[in-house]
Amino acid sequence: MNQFTSPMPPSSGDAGRDATRRLDFSTLLALLWHRRWWLIASTVLLTLIGIYVVGSQQRIYLADSLIQIEDKGGSASLLGTLTGQSGGPEEGSTSDELEILASRLVLGQAVARERLNIVVTPVRYPFIGDWLSHRGMRLPESLGGNEYAWGDDVLKVTTLELGGQWQGQTLTLEVVDEQHYRLLDAEGNLLMHGTVGENALSGDIKVFVQRMEASPGARFALTSISDLSAINSIKSRFTAERNGSDTGVVTLSLSGSDQQAIVSTLDTITDVFLQQNIERESAEADNQLGFLGDQIPTLRGQLDEAESALNDYRRRRDSVDLTAESQQVMENLVGLDNQLTEIKLRLAELSRAYTHEHPAYRALVARRDSLNQEKARVQKQAEQLPAAQREALNLNRNVNVSQEIYVALLNKREEVRLKKAGTVGNVRILDPAVLQPGPISPRTSLMMVVFAMAGFLLGVLGILLRHSMRKGIDSAEQIESLDLPVYATIPLSPLQQGMMRRVRLKGEKSGREIYQGVLATSQPSDISIEALRSLRTSLHFALLDNQRKSVMFTGPSPGIGKSFVSLNLAAVSAEAGQRVLLIDADMRRGHLHHAFQRTSEQGGLSDVLSGASPLEEVIYHTRIDNLDFLGRGVAPPNPSELLMQENFAQLLEQLGERYDLIIIDTPPVLAVTEALIIGRHVGASLMVARFGMNQVRELEHARKKLENNGIHVKGAILNAIEQQAGDKQHYGYYNYSYT
Repeated sequence: MNQFTSPMPPSSGDAGRDATRRLDFSTLLALLWHRRWWLIASTVLLTLIGIYVVGSQQRIYLADSLIQIEDKGGSASLLGTLTGQSGGPEEGSTSDELEILASRLVLGQAVARERLNIVVTPVRYPFIGDWLSHRGMRLPESLGGNEYAWGDDVLKVTTLELGGQWQGQTLTLEVVDEQHYRLLDAEGNLLMHGTVGENALSGDIKVFVQRMEASPGARFALTSISDLSAINSIKSRFTAERNGSDTGVVTLSLSGSDQQAIVSTLDTITDVFLQQNIERESAEADNQLGFLGDQIPTLRGQLDEAESALNDYRRRRDSVDLTAESQQVMENLVGLDNQLTEIKLRLAELSRAYTHEHPAYRALVARRDSLNQEKARVQKQAEQLPAAQREALNLNRNVNVSQEIYVALLNKREEVRLKKAGTVGNVRILDPAVLQPGPISPRTSLMMVVFAMAGFLLGVLGILLRHSMRKGIDSAEQIESLDLPVYATIPLSPLQQGMMRRVRLKGEKSGREIYQGVLATSQPSDISIEALRSLRTSLHFALLDNQRKSVMFTGPSPGIGKSFVSLNLAAVSAEAGQRVLLIDADMRRGHLHHAFQRTSEQGGLSDVLSGASPLEEVIYHTRIDNLDFLGRGVAPPNPSELLMQENFAQLLEQLGERYDLIIIDTPPVLAVTEALIIGRHVGASLMVARFGMNQVRELEHARKKLENNGIHVKGAILNAIEQQAGDKQHYGYYNYSYT
């Protein structure tokens, strides 16, 4: 069996040479330009993938509205009119209102009103359904388009109650006609029929479809989720931002895929927020009225007692007037008592909403202590007055304090009643929800640029990876480092690739590429043929002093182009007027006969050596002047044994008298032994190595194997060079045009 075994791994010398493949910027640019079709292909491929991905993504839209939140005092300013001060912390500030706006209190009511716990998902056509729907397209019925929902289909379900075994399951609604539908379970079993605008009941399932605009056959998946899940979904898509730090104007925005739904939901959120704000204001007024209703009767009783005591004193004393000094002390005490009473009431009110550690509560306590100290000082002045004046002062003070506080509370009650009657809250809707033009996601232009750049970078990465992983011979200097002359460097011919056909012969596991013609005759100006003409000249001088006008082409491994070199060198040599014989000595897998439209059964070398056919019957006179061909013949079971017979050497001597040049194509030297036998009978042996495929160590091992059998390798040929534009480490080739 023809078995090729790779030699030892690359030596450290090879690794050192690979390490020299470093790219500077100019070389990198040249390498990318040389592989520009890779870049174009990868960029176009990723761009097409991007078009599909972006086109299939769900379109996300944005709706926004504008509201105003006014900062104003709350219940803490209940008795501020008594002191002329606002007296207390601000409640309902913009920051607090924003927190309330995004709370479950508000969003939960919006979910309930809009039925957002019912999720309706259109069943799209596989793979391309989303892409087509986003472009307003649909497939015809012949392709099954009527079984799926498309971009302009609408289904509004306002009731979906699933109980018992159906809880948490997804059902399928299939449109029957404009007014009727049917409900299916996950396995496609019919559960019930329904009509638009009517409740549909079946066991633990209740459905109400408010609106349905879809073609018959379209299907939708219905799922009922928890209220908390629906609230969290809205919260993740809802934002409320102040338009500046010193303003109460707030922009509300909500994103989503359903354009009508996000506008309606955002309006509902603002309506719920406005309503609960008004309700909070009304509830605050009710609390104030309740507090005032508790305090007014008590103060009225205190006022009556104070007035009665003052009247009794006057009757007993027959009217006692206060001196100017007593009058001043009384006014001071009355003012202090009023303030202390107010603080007492405010502390009682604040204790309902705050702890005693709250800053507002502690501030009032500090104010109360300061007023008590001032009151104690004024009372010392009062104690220095005569006894009659002191008693009259105290009675008048009690009446005045009680009267002022009582009147103030009556006025405040009427004020709160008026406020409750005209409650409007501190929130105004400036702009209702409106849908912004165009989707906000996906950002088509940006994503297309990203995909195109990813394709370009992927192409660059592939080029650099291929360059770094290339371990084969890529310069003539690497071959010459083995003290092996390089007779020619032959560029890779794209035209030759087009003249080859891949076939798999009977009994072979893998196919092979065969020649369908001779490049030297069909494309004589090809650059690789020009390189072979140069090889023809070098070979002519190498054989001048050799009586044997035969040359053997071999190599370390199969698939390196030995047959290409042998075939086309024979053709260009024949064109130069030499009588040339081309011998296909690869009796195992030789295929040069295909280039001349012949078959191996027509006879060849194996038939001559085995005595099955005479030489004259198997030599083929080709259409190329001066070129004859001796094929491999019928594949023998023992090709090496045939070559070892004496008649092979005699055959070469006989042929040498008839031809000026004999070119022999042999099997790879590291795979089989035929080349070791043939090499002893030829005038020159040349080693063919393929660019980027064969390694230096591989070539060195093949040469040593030949030399160990007494065969001197005349030189080497570096075949199928790929032009590495700008790569300074590569031995390239020059392409001149002369006209």
